[in-house]
Amino acid sequence: MIGWKTSVLCVSLALASTAARAQDGAEVGVGVLRHGANFHPLGSRLVFDLPALPPGQIYEGQEENGTVDVELVYRGAPLRILLKPRLTGKLQINTDGRTSFASVGAEWRQSLLGGRVYAQGGVGLTVIDGYRFTPDPFQPGLDRGEATRRYDIYRRRTSFGSKVLFNPNAALGVRLSPRWSAELAWEHYSHRRVFSEQNPGIDNVGLRLVRVLGR
Repeated sequence: MIGWKTSVLCVSLALASTAARAQDGAEVGVGVLRHGANFHPLGSRLVFDLPALPPGQIYEGQEENGTVDVELVYRGAPLRILLKPRLTGKLQINTDGRTSFASVGAEWRQSLLGGRVYAQGGVGLTVIDGYRFTPDPFQPGLDRGEATRRYDIYRRRTSFGSKVLFNPNAALGVRLSPRWSAELAWEHYSHRRVFSEQNPGIDNVGLRLVRVLGR
């Protein structure tokens, strides 16, 4: 798992370095997000706290909630087609050993209040290092050690139903200076039951600090 994360990070940094030389207006950013925030602004659910369950019981899809992700972002300069999207690369790493995400996509931005504030929306395609389906701890015939190992995974890790997910996302940014911005960010990951019936999805919210590259 460390290998592919390191590879993606190296590629992202190389792209950012190239963009800094070749394109004014490209951006890099770093963020801290709550992993599994129970916040989904595009749907009917708007829940931050769920009722407590008896000990040993877990809501399906909530196994990883409440942990913390660090996110690295690269955005290209706006293209001159299709309402000026920015091509993006993101690496979102969970700090508690849960699921991490590597994404590519595009984002569109609308400036407000004379450019001091902006709203942004985008969509991407994501590969995860987590589980499509977690191993069944209740399978007959398992020895105690294997059953215990699987049960720990069952309690701590989410079955996303696919290794490839879609990544609708949005952000609200505030310009701190000509080069620096702060963003309130939302990242959603799911596959809308395209690849299997198992599709809990996950919503992450947090803050990002963004710097403009180039001259």
